[in-house]
Amino acid sequence: MNDTELLDPIEVIALFQHGKLTPLKFRWRERVYKVFRINGTWKQKDGTALYHYFSVCCDGPEVYELSFNNESQAWRMERLRLQT
Repeated sequence: MNDTELLDPIEVIALFQHGKLTPLKFRWRERVYKVFRINGTWKQKDGTALYHYFSVCCDGPEVYELSFNNESQAWRMERLRLQT
């Protein structure tokens, strides 16, 4: 498995329903990715900010790790994992 840390800002279309945040699509490097599966979610505090993390699969073998910062309201592509 090849793991690359990116920390790139991204645009995300997400659903917020019943207190749950769910990414549906995201734009990264001028391409739109549709989320087909969420592998896992977790939260982490950093000072006053609460980060929501998502491990997601799109079309292909890659696993994308996305984050949402509650304080800044910003999404970021944290890392990309290539399945080998």
